[in-house]
Amino acid sequence: MRTAILIALVVETACGSKEQGARLDARSEDVASAADSAHDVDPDTLKDDTSDSQAPDSEPEDSVPDDDTIIGDTIEAEDAGDEIVGIPTIAERCFPGIDPSDLSGPDYDQLAPIIGSHCLGTNQQDIHGIQEVVFFGDSVTVGTPDLAHLLSIDNQHLYRNLLAEWLADRFHLSRGDDLTWGFWKTYDYVTGKGGVKVAGDFRDCAKWGARTDDLLEGGGQLADCFPDGGTADTTLVVFTMGGNDIAAITQEGAEATPEEVAAGYPAERALAASTVQYLDDAVAYLKDPAHFPGGAYVVFANPYEFTDATGRTDSCSPQNKLDIPGIGEIDLSDYDIPVASLAGYGAWADPAQQREIVISVLEGYMRVATQHGVDMVFMLEHFCGHGYVASGEHADPSNACYQGPDAELWFDETCIHPSVAGHRAIAEMFEAVISE
Repeated sequence: MRTAILIALVVETACGSKEQGARLDARSEDVASAADSAHDVDPDTLKDDTSDSQAPDSEPEDSVPDDDTIIGDTIEAEDAGDEIVGIPTIAERCFPGIDPSDLSGPDYDQLAPIIGSHCLGTNQQDIHGIQEVVFFGDSVTVGTPDLAHLLSIDNQHLYRNLLAEWLADRFHLSRGDDLTWGFWKTYDYVTGKGGVKVAGDFRDCAKWGARTDDLLEGGGQLADCFPDGGTADTTLVVFTMGGNDIAAITQEGAEATPEEVAAGYPAERALAASTVQYLDDAVAYLKDPAHFPGGAYVVFANPYEFTDATGRTDSCSPQNKLDIPGIGEIDLSDYDIPVASLAGYGAWADPAQQREIVISVLEGYMRVATQHGVDMVFMLEHFCGHGYVASGEHADPSNACYQGPDAELWFDETCIHPSVAGHRAIAEMFEAVISE
C-alpha cells in the first residue's frame, strides 16, 4: 500500500515546497492510456463553445458506481442487503507496488470519493460543454525557468500550455490570435504571473508563491480573473495549490518552542485548518450558480514532494538563483518560493504530529472535492518514485516508492518544480481526469 508516501509530504513540503515528455511510468501505464485515448476522440462528437451550457451537477451522483469506480473497505449489496467484504482500499487499488510501511497516510476511503478507472484522480464530474478555461494556482501552474529553459518564451513543455492546447482541441475553444496566444503561454519574471491574462477562451491568474488564501481572499486570483464576480459561460477551472501552505506549516513547526510542542503545535494545526478552509471557500464560490450561472467544473491537484517518502531534504541541492539572458540574475526566494531554504529545513521535535497535521491537509483536500462534487488529481501519489531518492543515477532500490532503473526524475534542479517529464506527467493526469 502507499501509506509511506504521505509521510513524505510531511517533510518534503516540509522541506520547502511552496510550490511545487514522458508517458506515465510503468506502474501507471494502464491508467495513462486514458489520457492517450482522449487525443483520439473525434472532435465532431464533442460539444464546442457554442453548445448547450448545461450546468454541472453541484453534487456527485447518488447512484452506486460500478465495480470500476467504487472504492472502499465495504459496500452494501443493493438488493440482498448483504455486506460485500474485501473491496480494496484506494491505496491498494490505485497505488500498488509500494512497500508496506508502519507509517500511516491519508485515509481517503472514509470520504467515499468516486475514483476514476485510470486511478490518476477522482471521477466526480461529467465534464462537457466547456466554453471557457481558467487556470489558478502557484508557480507549478505559471511555469518557471530552469537551466534548460531559461527564457519564458521556451515554454512548450509547461503543463499549463500542454493542457491548454489539448483543451482547445477537445472543446473547440478559441486560442485568440497567434501573438496573444504566444504571450499567454509565457510568464513574467517581475510579477511572477503569466505574460497576459486572457487569450481567446483561456484565462490565467496563477502566480508564483501563491497559497490557498490567494484564491479568494482580499481580491485574490478569482477577483483578478473575474472582476465582475463570475461569468455566465460554462467554465473549467484548473489549478495546483498547497505546496507553499505546507511549507509554511513545516517551517513554523521546526521553530516551535518546547511549550508549543507539548501543546500539540496549536499554531501549525490552525494554519493547516485555514489552508483547507480557504480552499473550501474558493471552491464553494466557484460552484455557486449566483457567480457562475452556466456552471463551473473544478479540477485541482494535491501537492507533491521530491524525497520519495523519505523526508530526506538533502537529497536535492537546490539552485535558487538563475542567470536569465537579457534579464540578469533572479532569485526565486524573492517570490516567496523557498528554494534556498530546502537544504536547511529543521526537523520537528515530534515528527508524528508533523505527519498528522500534514495528513489532515491532504484529507481536507479530498473532503473539499467530495463535498462539492469536484475532482482531485493524485499528483502526490504518482510523483512518488520520481523524486531525487528513487530515480536517477543514484536511485535507492530499497526505497518504498522505487519503480525500477528506468523511472524518470520529474523534478528540476530547484527541487520543487517539475522537469520536462514532470510537466508532461501532470498534463496527462489532468487530461485523464477531465476526459472520464
